[in-house]
Amino acid sequence: MYQLLGLVITLVNGVLGLIIWRRLRAALPRHRRLVDALCAAGWLLLATPALLMAVASFSGLRALHRHTPDTLSMLAMGAQMSLLLYGLLYSVAAVARAALRALRARRPATSALAARASDGAAAAPLPAAAPHPAAADVPEEPVDERRRTLVVAATWALPAAAVAVSMGGVLASRQRPVVVRLALPVRREMTALHGVTIAQLSDVHVGNYMDAERLDELRDAMNALRADIHVITGDLLDHHVSQLELSTRLLRGLQPARGQLFFCMGNHEYIAARSASIPAIMKGLEEAGAQVLVDEAREVRLGGDRLWMGAIDYPSRARPGEPARRPTVDGLARALGQMRDDGAPRILLSHHPGTFRAARELPIDLMLSGHTHGGQISLGRIGDYALTPMLPGGLYHNGHYEHRGRRLHVNAGAGGWLPVRINCPPEITLVELVPA
Repeated sequence: MYQLLGLVITLVNGVLGLIIWRRLRAALPRHRRLVDALCAAGWLLLATPALLMAVASFSGLRALHRHTPDTLSMLAMGAQMSLLLYGLLYSVAAVARAALRALRARRPATSALAARASDGAAAAPLPAAAPHPAAADVPEEPVDERRRTLVVAATWALPAAAVAVSMGGVLASRQRPVVVRLALPVRREMTALHGVTIAQLSDVHVGNYMDAERLDELRDAMNALRADIHVITGDLLDHHVSQLELSTRLLRGLQPARGQLFFCMGNHEYIAARSASIPAIMKGLEEAGAQVLVDEAREVRLGGDRLWMGAIDYPSRARPGEPARRPTVDGLARALGQMRDDGAPRILLSHHPGTFRAARELPIDLMLSGHTHGGQISLGRIGDYALTPMLPGGLYHNGHYEHRGRRLHVNAGAGGWLPVRINCPPEITLVELVPA
């Protein structure tokens, strides 16, 4: 799969690179050698990751990340996003131009037919205009330098916009996480729960683009909230058991005020376990202070009141060498079966927000999820539909959702597939329990 994706991206890079090269050579005829050199260097920078993925699958891309300085690696990924964004803008502009040409070509023909119909004249071909006898003697018009300048500027505009937005997205991916606040109503008589806070971190992806310094920033941002309980909704590791050391370092540094840290499994914990085992990953997380919940729930006592904290496993079929996983419906039934129906709020952790389709008909108060990274490139949201080119289909991509009193919040994540975030900053969610 990764090899096919790398091949597709390489082909797209080649086509878009050829378009940019030809346009720049036409716009800057006096600087063709410079254009050739810049285009070749730029294409080589951004094509390397996709080429390695096409040749050596994911291991080739991983090797590049391991042996390349973070600055250069992030620059290459930013350049890749710039080219893909340029391709998107170029395609939209090309479709708009084609539509305008079609409308202009259709308008005179429509007007002529309407005029003939009103006169009752029979349809007949219009005589062709005779060529002007002196057409060959008409002198060539002088070159309009102002128009040429505008053409050159327009040629540069799309690539410049794509580069500016993508490189801005690279910088945005390293910014301090924003805090998204969410209120969860609880019964008024449960006064010990009023004001209790839960901080959620998700999709850290320790490894690529997530070094110790960045992890310390996330730790400090979480601790600065002074939340009573911390939860992590999966994908703390990225792809290898070697990332467990930095992951547990982060966990040990977290300081929830009530001392409780809960964790649910994400798909990347299972990916990392292929280099070790699921028990080894879970043991490391638990030794660092996390309560790893897999299709189970725990009672959290706070003063004279309580809340229920549960989590379900990542919804996927087990691969060879992995333990069999329960279907989502069975996992939900098992976790909720361990929560007494005593009026206390029920909070469920689920890495994949798609499980809310099944959970929204069950007696839960709030589901906390991640997995989507908010799409990393956000164009807004219409109703429950998030607009993002990275996740073109499906619901529950980012933010808060509600269905008949059942609530879901999808955290936009702290890490990413690529080190680019546009209108979708890294996030920490802070849930506060308030009287209903």
